[in-house]
Amino acid sequence: MKSNFHTHVQRCKHAEGSEEDYIKEALEKGLSQLGFSDHAPYPDVDLGRRMLYEELADYLAAVEEMRERYREKLVIRKGLEIEYLPQYRNYYEDLLTKHKVEYLLMGEHFYIDPQGRRANTYEITSSTQEYIAYAKTVAEGMRTGLFKAVAHPDLYMLNHFVWNEDCRRAADLIIDTAVATDTILEYNANGLRWAPDSYPDGVRQPYPYEGFWKMVAQAPVRVMVGSDCHSPQDLWDEAMEMSYRTLQELGIEPVRELFPSDDR
Repeated sequence: MKSNFHTHVQRCKHAEGSEEDYIKEALEKGLSQLGFSDHAPYPDVDLGRRMLYEELADYLAAVEEMRERYREKLVIRKGLEIEYLPQYRNYYEDLLTKHKVEYLLMGEHFYIDPQGRRANTYEITSSTQEYIAYAKTVAEGMRTGLFKAVAHPDLYMLNHFVWNEDCRRAADLIIDTAVATDTILEYNANGLRWAPDSYPDGVRQPYPYEGFWKMVAQAPVRVMVGSDCHSPQDLWDEAMEMSYRTLQELGIEPVRELFPSDDR
């Protein structure tokens, strides 16, 4: 069964294609389930590269409309990708209850640093000790029970440090908490679409990071593949096929449904 639950649309301002464009591509590629998870806004601050809070209702209404229109052809899920920041816990609960969002993906582009400040995951330049702070924020988010999965949990490895004990400790914390909370970890295909770069351990894509996923393979944690597509043609491409092959080589059988008990 082909499925994808990490899908962005043009509303996030760094993707292209409407909700219906992705649905048509999903049908063309033979998907049976498609989840929309565009970058969620915050009610009181614009963190950029996402829809505005005033646009949230239109996005959710558009996904709901598409779900009804294509009900007989495709299972469509209504989700959002958002960072876990502790002060917004009530907001996450509102998204799932008041706004009827079916699932949240934790995409930790920001985390809480040791000084209690919001820090950018893409700009960790001081030391790998920051990876521990990143992992602690991810773990805290998982323990809330509000997130169905963690998108690109190994995102911290896009920074230019060598894999060391801090990297392993961060991975251990994320993986152990995923097991304890039964939270899915996402093997993110979008990292494979990035151009290779020079890192201390050689030339590679920024993520998924092999060392992290070898550790995942040793734990009883659920894993899914997410396209993290920002254009319809990337919904199911060679990066997705490669992701499934890699997980198979690691002995990991990914889940293909977020709601397996639902027979819609």
